[in-house]
Amino acid sequence: MNLRIAIFKKRRCATLKKAVIAGIAAVLLPVSTLVQAQDISQAARKPVLIRDTDIADGKEPGPAPPKEPNPAKSKENLNIGNQYFKKRNYSAAISRYIEAIAWLENSIPAHESLARAYEKNGDFAKAIKTLEAVIEKNPDSEKNRGFQAKISSLEEKLR
Repeated sequence: MNLRIAIFKKRRCATLKKAVIAGIAAVLLPVSTLVQAQDISQAARKPVLIRDTDIADGKEPGPAPPKEPNPAKSKENLNIGNQYFKKRNYSAAISRYIEAIAWLENSIPAHESLARAYEKNGDFAKAIKTLEAVIEKNPDSEKNRGFQAKISSLEEKLR
Protein backbone atom coordinates (compact mmCIF):
# COMPACT_ATOMS: atom_id res chain seq x y z
CA MET A 1 0.00 0.00 0.00
CA ASN A 2 2.81 2.37 0.86
CA LEU A 3 4.38 1.67 -2.51
CA ARG A 4 1.18 2.76 -4.29
CA ILE A 5 1.09 6.01 -2.31
CA ALA A 6 4.74 6.70 -3.09
CA ILE A 7 4.19 6.13 -6.82
CA PHE A 8 1.06 8.32 -6.78
CA LYS A 9 2.91 11.15 -5.03
CA LYS A 10 5.81 10.87 -7.46
CA ARG A 11 3.46 11.03 -10.48
CA ARG A 12 1.50 13.91 -8.99
CA CYS A 13 4.70 15.81 -8.29
CA ALA A 14 5.97 15.21 -11.82
CA THR A 15 2.63 16.33 -13.28
CA LEU A 16 2.64 19.41 -11.08
CA LYS A 17 6.20 20.29 -12.19
CA LYS A 18 5.19 19.95 -15.85
CA ALA A 19 2.17 22.17 -15.31
CA VAL A 20 4.25 24.86 -13.59
CA ILE A 21 6.90 24.77 -16.32
CA ALA A 22 4.21 24.92 -19.02
CA GLY A 23 2.56 27.85 -17.27
CA ILE A 24 5.80 29.77 -16.98
CA ALA A 25 6.63 29.05 -20.61
CA ALA A 26 3.15 30.18 -21.67
CA VAL A 27 3.65 33.48 -19.91
CA LEU A 28 7.25 34.15 -20.93
CA LEU A 29 7.17 32.96 -24.53
CA PRO A 30 4.56 35.43 -25.83
CA VAL A 31 6.23 38.27 -23.94
CA SER A 32 9.62 37.54 -25.48
CA THR A 33 8.18 37.25 -29.01
CA LEU A 34 6.20 40.43 -28.45
CA VAL A 35 9.33 42.30 -27.35
CA GLN A 36 11.22 41.03 -30.40
CA ALA A 37 8.34 42.00 -32.69
CA GLN A 38 8.23 45.50 -31.21
CA ASP A 39 11.98 45.92 -31.67
CA ILE A 40 11.72 44.91 -35.32
CA SER A 41 8.67 47.06 -36.04
CA GLN A 42 10.14 50.13 -34.35
CA ALA A 43 13.41 49.73 -36.21
CA ALA A 44 11.60 49.36 -39.54
CA ARG A 45 9.38 52.40 -39.02
CA LYS A 46 10.37 55.88 -40.04
CA PRO A 47 9.01 58.79 -38.03
CA VAL A 48 6.01 60.39 -39.67
CA LEU A 49 4.72 63.80 -38.68
CA ILE A 50 0.98 64.21 -39.05
CA ARG A 51 -0.36 67.62 -38.28
CA ASP A 52 -3.76 69.13 -38.74
CA THR A 53 -2.85 72.80 -38.69
CA ASP A 54 -6.29 74.11 -37.79
CA ILE A 55 -6.61 71.89 -34.74
CA ALA A 56 -2.96 72.41 -33.80
CA ASP A 57 -3.47 76.17 -33.93
CA GLY A 58 -6.47 75.89 -31.60
CA LYS A 59 -9.13 76.47 -34.25
CA GLU A 60 -12.27 74.38 -34.37
CA PRO A 61 -12.81 72.30 -37.50
CA GLY A 62 -15.03 73.92 -40.09
CA PRO A 63 -18.59 72.87 -40.70
CA ALA A 64 -19.16 69.67 -42.60
CA PRO A 65 -20.34 70.00 -46.19
CA PRO A 66 -24.11 70.41 -46.42
CA LYS A 67 -26.05 67.17 -46.46
CA GLU A 68 -29.20 66.32 -48.31
CA PRO A 69 -32.07 67.28 -45.94
CA ASN A 70 -33.38 64.22 -44.15
CA PRO A 71 -35.94 64.88 -41.38
CA ALA A 72 -35.91 61.25 -40.23
CA LYS A 73 -32.14 61.22 -39.58
CA SER A 74 -32.41 64.63 -37.95
CA LYS A 75 -35.11 63.41 -35.59
CA GLU A 76 -33.13 60.23 -34.84
CA ASN A 77 -30.05 62.26 -33.87
CA LEU A 78 -32.21 64.64 -31.86
CA ASN A 79 -33.71 61.75 -29.88
CA ILE A 80 -30.29 60.21 -29.23
CA GLY A 81 -29.03 63.63 -28.13
CA ASN A 82 -31.98 63.91 -25.75
CA GLN A 83 -31.02 60.58 -24.20
CA TYR A 84 -27.47 61.81 -23.67
CA PHE A 85 -28.82 65.05 -22.22
CA LYS A 86 -30.94 63.12 -19.71
CA LYS A 87 -27.83 61.23 -18.63
CA ARG A 88 -26.03 64.57 -18.23
CA ASN A 89 -23.50 63.70 -20.95
CA TYR A 90 -23.71 67.17 -22.49
CA SER A 91 -20.74 66.89 -24.86
CA ALA A 92 -22.21 63.75 -26.49
CA ALA A 93 -25.60 65.45 -26.67
CA ILE A 94 -24.03 68.50 -28.32
CA SER A 95 -22.44 66.37 -31.04
CA ARG A 96 -25.77 64.65 -31.73
CA TYR A 97 -27.65 67.94 -31.86
CA ILE A 98 -25.08 69.31 -34.32
CA GLU A 99 -25.57 66.20 -36.44
CA ALA A 100 -29.34 66.69 -36.30
CA ILE A 101 -28.91 70.28 -37.51
CA ALA A 102 -26.64 69.06 -40.32
CA TRP A 103 -29.47 66.84 -41.54
CA LEU A 104 -32.14 69.55 -41.21
CA GLU A 105 -30.87 73.15 -41.16
CA ASN A 106 -34.09 74.82 -39.94
CA SER A 107 -34.86 72.39 -37.11
CA ILE A 108 -36.05 74.58 -34.25
CA PRO A 109 -36.08 71.73 -31.66
CA ALA A 110 -32.50 70.76 -32.56
CA HIS A 111 -31.24 74.35 -32.25
CA GLU A 112 -33.14 74.84 -29.00
CA SER A 113 -31.74 71.60 -27.56
CA LEU A 114 -28.23 72.50 -28.71
CA ALA A 115 -28.45 75.86 -26.95
CA ARG A 116 -29.73 74.17 -23.79
CA ALA A 117 -26.85 71.65 -23.89
CA TYR A 118 -24.29 74.44 -24.41
CA GLU A 119 -25.78 76.26 -21.44
CA LYS A 120 -25.60 73.17 -19.21
CA ASN A 121 -22.03 72.59 -20.38
CA GLY A 122 -21.16 76.14 -19.29
CA ASP A 123 -20.53 77.53 -22.79
CA PHE A 124 -22.91 80.49 -22.69
CA ALA A 125 -21.40 82.25 -25.72
CA LYS A 126 -22.11 79.28 -28.00
CA ALA A 127 -25.61 78.98 -26.55
CA ILE A 128 -26.26 82.63 -27.45
CA LYS A 129 -24.87 82.11 -30.98
CA THR A 130 -27.11 79.08 -31.44
CA LEU A 131 -30.23 80.93 -30.34
CA GLU A 132 -29.38 83.89 -32.57
CA ALA A 133 -28.92 81.49 -35.49
CA VAL A 134 -32.31 79.88 -34.93
CA ILE A 135 -33.98 83.30 -34.80
CA GLU A 136 -32.20 84.29 -38.01
CA LYS A 137 -33.16 81.07 -39.82
CA ASN A 138 -36.77 81.13 -38.60
CA PRO A 139 -37.79 84.79 -38.28
CA ASP A 140 -41.52 84.00 -38.20
CA SER A 141 -41.34 81.43 -35.40
CA GLU A 142 -43.63 81.80 -32.41
CA LYS A 143 -40.77 80.86 -30.09
CA ASN A 144 -38.59 83.86 -31.00
CA ARG A 145 -39.76 85.92 -28.01
CA GLY A 146 -38.78 83.10 -25.68
CA PHE A 147 -35.43 82.79 -27.45
CA GLN A 148 -34.82 86.54 -27.06
CA ALA A 149 -35.56 86.28 -23.34
CA LYS A 150 -33.21 83.31 -23.06
CA ILE A 151 -30.46 85.25 -24.88
CA SER A 152 -30.89 88.09 -22.38
CA SER A 153 -30.59 85.74 -19.40
CA LEU A 154 -27.52 84.06 -20.92
CA GLU A 155 -25.88 87.44 -21.51
CA GLU A 156 -26.45 88.19 -17.82
CA LYS A 157 -24.69 84.94 -16.92
CA LEU A 158 -21.77 85.88 -19.17
CA ARG A 159 -21.11 89.02 -17.18
